[in-house]
Amino acid sequence: MSHASYVLAFLLVTLSIVPISDSLAQRRRSPKPGGSFADDFLKTQFWLGIRGGINLTSQTPITRYSGFNPINYEEESLDKTYNEYSDPGFQVGLDITFYHKGFSLCLLPVFNKQVISYETDLRWSGDAEADQYETLYQAKQSFTFVELPLALKYDILQNKVRPFVMGGAFYAFTIAANKQIIIEETDYASGQARTFERANFNLSNKNEFNNNWGVFGGVGVSFDFWNIRSIIDVQYRHSFEPFINESERFSETQFTSFGDVQDDYSLQNMSASVSFVFPLRYIDKQFQSN
Repeated sequence: MSHASYVLAFLLVTLSIVPISDSLAQRRRSPKPGGSFADDFLKTQFWLGIRGGINLTSQTPITRYSGFNPINYEEESLDKTYNEYSDPGFQVGLDITFYHKGFSLCLLPVFNKQVISYETDLRWSGDAEADQYETLYQAKQSFTFVELPLALKYDILQNKVRPFVMGGAFYAFTIAANKQIIIEETDYASGQARTFERANFNLSNKNEFNNNWGVFGGVGVSFDFWNIRSIIDVQYRHSFEPFINESERFSETQFTSFGDVQDDYSLQNMSASVSFVFPLRYIDKQFQSN
């Protein structure tokens, strides 16, 4: 199934569990004298909409592994060099929010793709200048999650422009993973450096990963226009434990035969998202979002 199919199925299933019909079937009524009904109405609101954005991911190595056993060189020379926040991913999903007096409880289910990359540069040398050999491993690892974040949000100002802070926790189901490996080798035996591509392959490796979880925090601002609320937020996610499946670490022979083995690492992710949400307790123009 393609990623687009996953997104469509995910959104349809999630929408089906939201009791929209009861919320939308509100009778028109006039506010009580003094505006008390309007005030009470706007203090509590349900919002539903869509959200999407981009993200960048980094990783913190916990335990390092390699497919090689060093004999006459330092083991640290086999360590991977990770690229931090260099490869873009994306997220798309729903914004389901319950608001009451400046506080919001938000369920933000998203289809989330994150990408990391790393390199390993191995060198062998002898006494002569021509006795040199270099191997460069370049890897790009992607993860596809169905993520369920639950957040508490507080509006610092409660006007048409509302800056806010937020924080919460998430649990992410790993539904796909893919790794691309490019191996380049440089030989000096001829007296000149000669570089050639030894391997280039792209394979699924979902079995190497468990589900992921952690906490997140963020800031943002919302804007009201007619009966639509537009929300821009920036979030930082941190997972506490490695989600590598230890029993599958050496099982992917296509990778281990070239010396590539997964380290244990946790993920850190920075994302920017835009949401467009609609009030479910909408009655008439008297009560447009405030």
